[in-house]
Amino acid sequence: MFRFDFRDKSMIPTILGTDNRDYLERLTPVLEQEKIHPSGVVRLRDAAFCEERGVRQLSVSAAHTALVENEDYQRLAHRFGTDGHVIRNGLAVFPTCTAVEYGQKVLLFDKTETGDKELAKLLDGITEKFFEGKGKPKELGFYEVAPLDARYRGTMGDWQVASPEILNYGICIKRLDMAPTLRNFNRLRNLPLVKVPLAKE
Repeated sequence: MFRFDFRDKSMIPTILGTDNRDYLERLTPVLEQEKIHPSGVVRLRDAAFCEERGVRQLSVSAAHTALVENEDYQRLAHRFGTDGHVIRNGLAVFPTCTAVEYGQKVLLFDKTETGDKELAKLLDGITEKFFEGKGKPKELGFYEVAPLDARYRGTMGDWQVASPEILNYGICIKRLDMAPTLRNFNRLRNLPLVKVPLAKE
């Protein structure tokens, strides 16, 4: 679910009757022309959980990073499709890709076996140099991104470098502190994407 704020409401494409399959095609050129990015992005499954539990939409408590700490959200993962299996099993109508924010760099990874391997390779490289302090960013950010731009959807491949602007279309799912401590190192190594976990904290 995307929220777009238009200064000129007349620019919003008209919703036509009951068949609006081409709405995204009509909306995207207007967004590009007016340089409008989402002012809020919410997974519909997260929105459904918030609606049922009385959590105000687009509030701090409704952020995905806050919801994953919520016991009810964890308990009902299978019901709201929040456990990752929905997208992986091809049930997502609007598929996403994984974006990794590493300093000024943003890398997009497709949800394919090769995309997963490339992501694991990136994380292995970051892990190997974890205790080297030179030029390392303070945080590593992970996002679920649903690019509206057709060039990303059509030519994604397994991975690619992207503009940081793409994060406007993403939901932050995890942030890792990159300060060189054993605790932070273990958090990085124990990510589900990395297959060889070290000792628990």
